[in-house]
Amino acid sequence: MEVVLAGDIIGSKKNQPNDYLTIIEPILKKHSKKGMYQIYRGDSFQSWMEDPLLALDCAIELKAALKRSSTLDVRIAIGLGRINLIENNIAKSNGSALTYSGELLDQLKSKEQEIMVRSGNELDHYMNIILKLALLYMNSWTENGAATIYEMFKTPHITQEELGKKLGVQQATASRRLDRANWQETQELLNTYKRFYKDVSHGNTN
Repeated sequence: MEVVLAGDIIGSKKNQPNDYLTIIEPILKKHSKKGMYQIYRGDSFQSWMEDPLLALDCAIELKAALKRSSTLDVRIAIGLGRINLIENNIAKSNGSALTYSGELLDQLKSKEQEIMVRSGNELDHYMNIILKLALLYMNSWTENGAATIYEMFKTPHITQEELGKKLGVQQATASRRLDRANWQETQELLNTYKRFYKDVSHGNTN
């Protein structure tokens, strides 16, 4: 199984390109196979994931990082399948993972859902319902809430005391921010994605 993320920035026209490119590029670089990501048209991107099971982690990390600004957000389509690499260039390559992510990204706006998954497997239906419900709270993250969640992705093993110091608040305040931003539920969501897609079959994809 290979995984490709395709996304575009919400609110790009209200911001300077540097406002969001400096946010998304380090995250894409961290999660992508070496050199296998691109940013195109100024506010769209594509990434071939190094670890397929961390695709949703990457998507939510991007969302949290961008929502630290009240004028930024992101749409992300996660495509799972095959990739036929051509000339070591993700832009020239093909395969079901690329097709699924590209087609799904084109549909996200009309579906009014910012993160969705497509693999050609029946599991997609259930995962996308779970994501739709989770987005009810993710879309309501305040700038402080998004910053708190972003720090948890950036430094996974950070203690709440260390988190508070990074955010410039008391440990108790950091703990309340995690609760209000539904960090526990987010972890359960990520674990569900990993369970669903760890052994998913793509025998019927091209």
